[in-house]
Amino acid sequence: MIKKALSLSTLAVMAAVMALAGCSNGKSAESGKSSGSPSSSSSAANHSMSMSFYDRGSIAPDVGTPENNLWTKFLSEKTGISLKVVPIPRGESVQKLNTLVASGSAPDLILEYDPGFRNQLYLQKQIMPIDDLIEEYSTTYKELMVKFPLLKKLGTHDDGKLYEVGRVLGYVPNMYMVIRQDWLDKLNLTAPTTVDELYQVAAAFATQDPDDNGKKDTYGINLVGGGNSIDQMFQNVNWILQDGKLVKDWDRAEAANAFRKKLFDDGIVDKDFLNDKNGKKAEQDFVTGKTGIYTAAGSYKVFTSLYETLRKNVPEAKLTAIALPASPFGHFSPDFNTPVQMTGMLNAKTEDPEAAIKMIDYLSSPEWVKTTYSGIEGTHYKLEDGKEVPIDAEKNKKELDWLGDFRMLGGQYVNNEFDTALLSFDQSKPFEKELYDLGKQIFSLNITKERPLAVITLPGFLPTLPADMQFISKNLLDGGNPIQDLWNKAIVSGTSYTTEQAKADAMNLWKKSDGDKLEAWYQDWYENNKDTIATQDDILTMDFSS
Repeated sequence: MIKKALSLSTLAVMAAVMALAGCSNGKSAESGKSSGSPSSSSSAANHSMSMSFYDRGSIAPDVGTPENNLWTKFLSEKTGISLKVVPIPRGESVQKLNTLVASGSAPDLILEYDPGFRNQLYLQKQIMPIDDLIEEYSTTYKELMVKFPLLKKLGTHDDGKLYEVGRVLGYVPNMYMVIRQDWLDKLNLTAPTTVDELYQVAAAFATQDPDDNGKKDTYGINLVGGGNSIDQMFQNVNWILQDGKLVKDWDRAEAANAFRKKLFDDGIVDKDFLNDKNGKKAEQDFVTGKTGIYTAAGSYKVFTSLYETLRKNVPEAKLTAIALPASPFGHFSPDFNTPVQMTGMLNAKTEDPEAAIKMIDYLSSPEWVKTTYSGIEGTHYKLEDGKEVPIDAEKNKKELDWLGDFRMLGGQYVNNEFDTALLSFDQSKPFEKELYDLGKQIFSLNITKERPLAVITLPGFLPTLPADMQFISKNLLDGGNPIQDLWNKAIVSGTSYTTEQAKADAMNLWKKSDGDKLEAWYQDWYENNKDTIATQDDILTMDFSS
């Protein structure tokens, strides 16, 4: 096992924290101090405030309680603000916060990931506008809004006032494609740049015995695990812009699934892919050297533990990353994480908004972000040759591992998890240098201004649907929906049920299930909000340098 500054299991934990935070989510080994970070001073004396905090039951008893622990004391001492933490059970956070709001006992700073709940509080006038408060009392967060205008754009509601604060996570790829370079070399092929070339290369991988074992036991590409990258290639996403309207497009859906069907009919993919519900078999085929093109979603594992396992099983294996190939509908980049996420607001009944803004400033500072990962020098780590060395790993695990929910505000990009993964490699070691280079390649190919995203905006920036539209959307667009069942039937049914038939049946089911109402809702939303939504230009032009 390769030894790194951060173990592969640690990276997996970081990715899990990301998923729990609805995002993927935290981030780089870079630290630094903001000149605007508040500190204990007489100007903050006698200030007090309360703040919600997710209670996941993960705090060791000897560390304290959610209300009273070493970090609540640290924050009070650092800011000079008397802080009261209000624990909110994570699994029922909206219900608990609704109860507190209704009883008039909600905390001053309400932190919640659910955009629907935050919008509800705005509509009920339960939160206060903070434009003037930020201008008067903030330094760190105000600077962040200048550096990242999306914070202001996303935090501003339809009355033109700023109500929400958030965090800047940086860019993290969560869908990408890698290919066996050694197989390309053996078969004298080049990496595919179009979907036609992708088919040809995948067919060669499945039929020309690239592993030299004399058996026809290899696959060209996986259809599960990260297989929806095919949808991204064909721009088969839920909503596209057409003639100035946001619409559900059926031609793209048919084209994407016809491509899958051709791969299936020609024996290029695993015939049993529909039974691989969680993608584990596809992953196993990849690491045992049976798959030539692997599409991944939401994981660092491809350029860390999976590549390591593949190399152990197949010492000559060599991976390279490729951009999603172009289709007749365009050349697109896949979705990635939502780089800016709104998370907090101030209770309209807050009595000391100055204290709340100053606490937001400190929680947003690079100093605090670094502290939540590394702890306190002399207590949790010591410096040796300029590097942080943990003093007591078990103590750190107990006192630091549950701090993810203290990273809901500000410049989290200074500890970008993707960068942290890359920095964990010792580039003086050849294979670790290879892992590093692959990670950099994945990033540069998938987060770029050179190609548009397949989607109009990242999913995290789409609106929260009202209950009746949520019901329709869940039935027609969420995983395991009956329309997807029709496409799957077409893929595996040969000539007895074609993609043309599936398209007609899907469109009929869409209409019968009020899909047209959902489409009309999105068209109306787009028409009313097209000037304020987070555009691709907003998303792809952020500067995360210090």
